[in-house]
Amino acid sequence: MKIETVAIVLFAAWFFSEGLILRTARDRSGANVDHRSLAVLATSNMLLPWLSIALYFLGIGRLDVAPMFKFIGTLVMVAGFCVRWSGMWTLRKFFSANVAVQNDHRLVIAGPYRFVRHPGYFGGWLSFVGLGMALGNGLAIVLLTVFTLPAFLYRIRIEEDALTRAFPDYPQYVLKVKRFLPFVW
Repeated sequence: MKIETVAIVLFAAWFFSEGLILRTARDRSGANVDHRSLAVLATSNMLLPWLSIALYFLGIGRLDVAPMFKFIGTLVMVAGFCVRWSGMWTLRKFFSANVAVQNDHRLVIAGPYRFVRHPGYFGGWLSFVGLGMALGNGLAIVLLTVFTLPAFLYRIRIEEDALTRAFPDYPQYVLKVKRFLPFVW
């Protein structure tokens, strides 16, 4: 089986599992301050990966790369899944598909939140980067690395506004932990 096929199957399984998780992780407090960021993020995260997979099958943007590059891309993609799931698991009942602060919410700074403020978004983006690499497709790499970023950053801005309003100690956390790329930015 080709590395690209394995990557597409893994991505599809993750994609559909995300749908199930997000369907059950709705805001429980009624204090949704999402500002349509979920729609923006979902559109980007649904359209661009599948467009990239279509480009792969059409042979548009194909790069002549070693199989090891594609294998590393698959590993990067799976690492992204794990980072995202780790963030969701750490939040547990505080995880919501919507940007919302629940009535009993507390600021979580354990687990992956010690290294990056938004491990779920970083993990999702890392998965997309890995998918582009695994496909060995230059257009997919650009679409998934660059063009998914604005949706993630918009969502992060909305979420950080809500967290700043909800938690007086959030600004101190912001000074210690990077926003999107662990230890970098």
